[in-house]
Amino acid sequence: MKKIKTLVIIVLALILASAAALAVNTAMNKTVKLTRYTFRHNDVPYNFDGYKIFLIADLHEAPFAEQILAHIENTSPDVIIFCGDMVQLPGYSFEETKKIAENVGDTIPMYAVSGNHESQNEEYEHIIGNLWDVGIVWLENDYKKIKKDGDIIWLIGAKDSGKNELWEEEVREDVISKIEGFIPEDSEEFSILINHRADMYPYLKNIGVDLILSGHMHGGIIRLPFLGGVIGHDIYDNSIFPAYDYGFYSEGAAAMIVSGGCDQNASKKRYFNQPEVVLITLDR
Repeated sequence: MKKIKTLVIIVLALILASAAALAVNTAMNKTVKLTRYTFRHNDVPYNFDGYKIFLIADLHEAPFAEQILAHIENTSPDVIIFCGDMVQLPGYSFEETKKIAENVGDTIPMYAVSGNHESQNEEYEHIIGNLWDVGIVWLENDYKKIKKDGDIIWLIGAKDSGKNELWEEEVREDVISKIEGFIPEDSEEFSILINHRADMYPYLKNIGVDLILSGHMHGGIIRLPFLGGVIGHDIYDNSIFPAYDYGFYSEGAAAMIVSGGCDQNASKKRYFNQPEVVLITLDR
């Protein structure tokens, strides 16, 4: 009888713990956190010391515009970057991104590149045109020299390939060939590459930029303590514990910061992986 009672107590404890964990996770998924990074580099120009970059990745039309706008108001960034997947296939709505852009207006410059949910979308041109209309500069296979008191930094945008076969060499080379011409010839000029797919990092880390901003991996969808993200389909076919799922990486000439994204996708339900936006402060 004692053993039965002990077993019942253990089962009930597990049920209660699971219910509590589920409740915590549900609450987490409704709140967008702000993750801060300081990126220190010798080539950061004097007048860009303290420059703040607000990174939004993988929004997927989740209803988080108001929370994101609150973070923008509280941090007063110098620039806002949309790092792809603003829409959710098969749809092409981007109302949440539009709300953010319309509220920001012309007070903060905004730039964007496509993710696979834009590049593979039948309404790609419609999406681009309408985002331009609300003040977001579409920076794909193109660059912008951002100026501040006589100093400049390079902001380079990579267009998503629109293909999932990134393990094929010709697909990777096509992406790389279209952005190589925008890399500063002077290696001491500070440059940032915006590239949606973090799993391209091994092929971009020595391309000649200083910092890469990415997303796409959704933080591994499920995150476990000490183990990180669990689920991912990257170019190495790392379906479990993907290589570049979240956070800061420094394996080559360029470092990379990967956002965990801020989606609310029923087909990729996040577990212990709170939606996030990212603030990066440059430090000379």
